[in-house]
Amino acid sequence: MPASTDTSGRARRGLPIAATVTVALAAVTLGAAAVRLQAVPAPAATPAAVEAPAATARVVTVTARDYAFLAPDTILAGRTELRLANQGPELHHAQIIRLEDGKTPADLVRAMQAGGPPPAWIKEVGGPNAPAPGQTSTTIVDLEPGTYMFLCFIPSPDGKPHVMKGMMKAFTVVPAPAATPATPASTAAAGISTRPEPSVTMTLRDYGFDLSSPLTSGRHVIRVRNEAAQAHEVLFARLAPGRTAQDLVAWTEKPEGPPPALPLGGTVGMGRGVANDVVLDLEPGEYALLCFLPDAKDGRPHVAHGMIQQVSVK
Repeated sequence: MPASTDTSGRARRGLPIAATVTVALAAVTLGAAAVRLQAVPAPAATPAAVEAPAATARVVTVTARDYAFLAPDTILAGRTELRLANQGPELHHAQIIRLEDGKTPADLVRAMQAGGPPPAWIKEVGGPNAPAPGQTSTTIVDLEPGTYMFLCFIPSPDGKPHVMKGMMKAFTVVPAPAATPATPASTAAAGISTRPEPSVTMTLRDYGFDLSSPLTSGRHVIRVRNEAAQAHEVLFARLAPGRTAQDLVAWTEKPEGPPPALPLGGTVGMGRGVANDVVLDLEPGEYALLCFLPDAKDGRPHVAHGMIQQVSVK
């Protein structure tokens, strides 16, 4: 049944919200689960009290397990570097939803249980997309005060999205304290990272990824901005030697043999006008950019509408 849209043009997907969001990722989940990479322990929780100067962000670690998030109950508003540590054998992402109009996590749970289109009072803010099991992905998000939830919509091997197995976590974003002088020592002690300004901008459109310049090897901060009428994501995947982005799409439709790519992260669904910064370490090779969100018109994943791109990194 085709998806409908609200007045902003955002896709109105049926609840549970991710029942169709990551159908193709279910296959990637099965392949990644077979890899069984050793889990990387998440860094210890750090206090957030020192004001972050320009080009810095407070660090918040979100640990994903099967099927739960370990994350702070309260996060300070502002530029926030979210590190998603996947300690489960399956793929996980951390979709951030902001609850508006005074709604609560209980309201969202009731809406999901009732079925039907997602409520108009949720806002898709993005968040770290899926790294491989045992790995970490990093996304920088600007958070405003309010009530939020982390949700994982990736299906498990039995086809049920993780959110329906309880993989959700509510948190509150509160105003940051008054400015205090920050020194390198105090910044490090407060769990604040310093990142360069984004070197590349990626614009998400219906249905493509526009890069401001070619990607090169090394560490990058990539600003991903959604300028499309509907929500989009970007999943970065490093292709195995000799494999192509089309091989990856074909494998997600019929997963036989080892997966032809390794998921690195990216950003999950963002509404129109929302931007996230993605931190990536790129090696020379071939990469795929993909969006699996369902289309507002026909409900098919955006990769089926051509929202897939292969890029070479030198």
